[in-house]
Amino acid sequence: MRVSLVGVHHDSMHGGQSGNPADRRGPVTALDPTRRYFSPEIETMPRTEIERRRDEKLLGDLVPWAYERSALIRETWQAAGVTPADVTSMDEFQARVPFIDKDSIRAFRDRHGDPYGGLLCLDPDDPSLQKIFSAIFSTSGTTGDPTPAPYAGRGPTFLVREFWEQGVRPGDHFLHCLFTFRGPAIHDTVRGVGATPVFVDHQPEDVAQLFRFSRELRPTGWYTLSGPLVMMIEAAAAALGEDLAETFRSYRGVVFAGEPIGPRARARVESWGLELFLQTSLGDVGAATECAAHDGCHYWEDTAFIEHLDPDGGQPAADGERGELVSTTLIDKVAPLVRYRSDDIVRRTTEPCACGRTHGRIWPLGRKSDEVIVDGVSILPGDVWGAIESVPETQAGLFQVIRAGREADVLRLRVGYSSPGGRGLPDVRTRVTDAVHATVGVAPDVELVEQDVLLRQGPPHKIPRVARS
Repeated sequence: MRVSLVGVHHDSMHGGQSGNPADRRGPVTALDPTRRYFSPEIETMPRTEIERRRDEKLLGDLVPWAYERSALIRETWQAAGVTPADVTSMDEFQARVPFIDKDSIRAFRDRHGDPYGGLLCLDPDDPSLQKIFSAIFSTSGTTGDPTPAPYAGRGPTFLVREFWEQGVRPGDHFLHCLFTFRGPAIHDTVRGVGATPVFVDHQPEDVAQLFRFSRELRPTGWYTLSGPLVMMIEAAAAALGEDLAETFRSYRGVVFAGEPIGPRARARVESWGLELFLQTSLGDVGAATECAAHDGCHYWEDTAFIEHLDPDGGQPAADGERGELVSTTLIDKVAPLVRYRSDDIVRRTTEPCACGRTHGRIWPLGRKSDEVIVDGVSILPGDVWGAIESVPETQAGLFQVIRAGREADVLRLRVGYSSPGGRGLPDVRTRVTDAVHATVGVAPDVELVEQDVLLRQGPPHKIPRVARS
C-alpha cells in the first residue's frame, strides 16, 4: 500500500486545496468553535458544483500533467494507445484510460530501479525543488513490501475537516498515536485546527505514557486506535489498575484505522466512554472517515475521483451495491495515481448524509484478493471476525485466512489465542470451529497459535488477514 496523503498540500504545486484559506493555513484561532463544519462551503457543496470542479481539475489539469511527467502513467497509456487528447470528457476518461495497480507500480520499480515506481513527477535532486520534499516515509507493507513515498505537504490536509467533526477545537490537545506512516501530514493537520499534538508511540511500551497524557493534558482528539492497541490498553489497564472511563473522559472522538474492528472490540472500546470514528483507505489517494452520523465513511470529492466498479466485469456498479473502489487523485501532482485499482470491495452512495455533507460515502467490506470461495460460499475475513471474537480465549480477534487461491476445498483459519484455561486447546478449537460454522455455514479447519505469533507478522497496528498456504 502506498501513502494516502502524499502531496496533499503544497499551494504552488496544487494551485491551492480549496476556496477556504482556513482549510489550508488560515487563521484557525479566529474560527468560531461553535460552527458546524470546518469548511461549510466545501462540505455542503451542491453535487452539480462538486462534479463541475472535479471535471475541471481532472481533465484540465491532472491528466495532462500526469501523462507528461509520470513515467508509469505515460508508459501505461501508450501501451493502451491513449493520449490526453483522447480524454476530453468523463465518459472518455472512464471508457479509455487504462488502470494501474500495486503490481504495475512494483513491476515498474523492479524493471527500472525506481523506488517510486514511475509515479514521481518531480526530480528530487533538482535544487530548486528541494523545498517541496518535506519528508519521505513508507507504507506499512501489510499486503506487500513497504513502499517509500514522498510527502510534499505544507499545512493541514483535508483531515482537518474530520478532526473538527469529531469535536477538536483551537486550544485543545490532540493525542498523536502513530508510527512513521502519515506522521508529518497528521501533525500539520492537528496544528491546522489550532490544537497541540501530543506524541506517543503506537507500541506497548508507551501505553502508560498514553494514560498519563490523557489524565494530565485531557486531549479531545486521538489518531489512531487499532485492534492491537486495544489489546495493549486492556493489558496495561489490568496491570496498573487504570480506570479507563475516567482516564479517557476528555476525548470527544477517536479515529480507528488500519483494519476493520470486530463487534466485541468495538463494544469494549465504547465501554470506556470513547466514540469511535472509523477510517478506511481511499484507494491510496486519501482516506474516508465516518462523521457523527456513523453511516458510512465520507470521502472528499474535491480531492479524489472515485469509481465503483463491478469486481468481475469492470462496469460501474449501482449505488449501494458491492463494487471495487478505483481512485484517481485530483490534487497530488507529486506522485499521482490515475485509475488506481485498489482491490478494496466497498458499498458506495453519493446521496447526502444526515450530517448535511454532500460528498460521497463508502462502507468497506474487504479486499477482493482476500475472498475465498468454499463450496460455493464467498467468505471475507470480516464474515468470520465476530464469530472468532465470541470465544473468550480468541476474543482479541487475531486471525488469518490461509489460502492458496480464490477457491478452496476447506476454509483454513489460523487463530491467535490466550489463556486456554483448564479445558485446554482442543476445547478452544472446537468452540471456534462451531462459532464460525454457525456464522458462515462452512466448517473451518482451525489452527491455534499464540497471539504473539500473529502480532509479529504485521506493523504495530494490524496484521495480514490473509496468508498463502
